[in-house]
Order: sequence, then C-alpha cells, then structure tokens
Amino acid sequence: MPAPFLHIGRVLLRQQGLGGPLLLFAAVLGCWLMAPVLTPLLEYDHRAIAGGEFWRLVSGHLPHTNLQHLLLNGAGLLLLWILHGPHYRVGRFVVTTAAVALGTGLGLLLFSPQTDVYVGLSGVLHGLIIWGGCLDIRARWRTGYLLVAGTWIKVGWEQLYGASDATAQMINAAVAVDGHLWGSVAGTVLGLVALLYTTGPAKKSGDATVQPS
Repeated sequence: MPAPFLHIGRVLLRQQGLGGPLLLFAAVLGCWLMAPVLTPLLEYDHRAIAGGEFWRLVSGHLPHTNLQHLLLNGAGLLLLWILHGPHYRVGRFVVTTAAVALGTGLGLLLFSPQTDVYVGLSGVLHGLIIWGGCLDIRARWRTGYLLVAGTWIKVGWEQLYGASDATAQMINAAVAVDGHLWGSVAGTVLGLVALLYTTGPAKKSGDATVQPS
C-alpha cells in the first residue's frame, strides 16, 4: 500500500534541512541503479568535455564506481546533514551543490588535465562541509573553524602523501585527490561569500537563534 510510504516521505521531508540531501542522494542512487546506461553519458570525461559535452562538469559527480563507493559518499552526505541541517534550505542547498560541482569540474579541467575520467560525490562533499563550516562561523558556532581547518588539513595531506590505500581498494578505483582539492576551493569561495554577505539580522524561532543561510 502506498499510503505508509507517503507518510514516511512526509515525515522525512519535515526534518530540518533534509529535503536537499534527500534529493541529491536520490539522484546519485538513480544513477547507480542505471549505471550501464547513465555512467557513460554523465561521468566526467576530459576528452568529451573538450569536445563540447560541458554538462559532464556537473553530472560527473553523480555516478559511482560501485555500491561501496555510493554508500561511503551517502554516509558522508548524512554526516553533513547532521552537522549542518539547520543551514540546508532546499533551494539554497541545490544551487550550492551545483555550484560546488561546477567549480570542481572546472578545476579538474583547467588545472588537473591528467585526470581523464572522474566519478563520485566526494569532491562536492568536501566543498559542502567547508561551505557549511563557514555558515557555522557566521552563526558564531566555533565548530565551524574546526571543520574548515580540518578539511583543509586533510586535503593538504592528500596532496602531499596521497589518499588511503584502503579507500582505493574499497571503491575499486584510485582516489581522485584533486577532486577533493577543487571541491574544497569551490566550497571555500562560496563560504567566504556567505561570510561577507548577510541578508539581515538573525531571526528568533522559540529559544533558538536562526541565522539566514
């Protein structure tokens, strides 16, 4: 019967900030379920993009190499919602995710030409955690500084020493650390814009102070 599933869906969508992450995970899951058809059309492919298939700059973050890869990034997305759900208005989340995806793709295209093919959401997740950390800072939450600094320390370590071999074995592919780098750059740019741009004073909801995001 569809009614229980509709009720569960309404309950989930009422959770603060969950709508955007659910939409993103649904897109990722759909790409995985139809991987034989969609992955060749959507994956980041340097040569195809140079030939004019520019949608791959954004869509390339949706396909994944295997189920473990998808679940790993799905867990990362869940963690981001737990950390930053109050900031995740659906429209803002979708636009920010698309902007981080585009920035990551452009970074790979322009500055990491050795990356021929790229799939996965991890670069976007790195950008989103920095963006969310900057919104935490704007809301005067000290944890924001730790998230931004910790993410950049991880990215710097990967640039110097590479990613974990265990992760590469899990996802059955080399970890594209440059994707993490350019995703972090894109998230930092958007986060700095959020820190500099304020739409108005914080509004109060009950006992909690809610910052615009």
